[in-house]
Amino acid sequence: MGSGRFYEDLVARGFHGLCLDLNAELIGERRSRARSAGVEFQARNFFSLGERFTLLVAFEVLEHYQDDLACLRRWWELLEPAGALLFSVPAHMRQWTQNDTRAGHARRYEKAELIGKLGATGFQIEQFWCYGFPILNLTYPLSSKFAADLEGPQHFDPLMTDCGKTSVSGMPKFPWLSRILFHKWVWKPALYAQLLMKGRDLGTGYLVKCRKPME
Repeated sequence: MGSGRFYEDLVARGFHGLCLDLNAELIGERRSRARSAGVEFQARNFFSLGERFTLLVAFEVLEHYQDDLACLRRWWELLEPAGALLFSVPAHMRQWTQNDTRAGHARRYEKAELIGKLGATGFQIEQFWCYGFPILNLTYPLSSKFAADLEGPQHFDPLMTDCGKTSVSGMPKFPWLSRILFHKWVWKPALYAQLLMKGRDLGTGYLVKCRKPME
């Protein structure tokens, strides 16, 4: 679930469902602030779920798993036939910075590698974007200089690199300066401009929509 901002956008658009995170403190905070009865919050591992879903959303999750094929197979099992998976991962090992180390990433992905793993799992790719070029390519290394070195709470998951790091990844070293430099309104014109480049394999991340075929 992370910061929780995206689920708020989904609720505003009429979606309902289950929000998961391994951080029980974060889940408790979001549960106490929730305004929709259609959203359930649970601090648990999705490997333990018994339900099936028509849509799974997992932004910046897959790269934390040493055995990412096991993660993809579990997502497959959790989807109803014709269900959709929407996810993002960081792109290109050449873009590796201290941000990745702090966050406990196992890897950054190459396009052919990710397409091959999705195909091996059985997913049919509907849309595949590389985003970030050129703005995030320039600012991502800079942002690693402003991230704080913090120890997160311990959440044990044998398949992940270090899931305790995920709850503190991206925390700024100088919050007041980061709020000024990285405010969305400062960069919004440039972010719209980079949409022209989303089809090229040059950015810092991949955004993928794929689907489990009908049985």
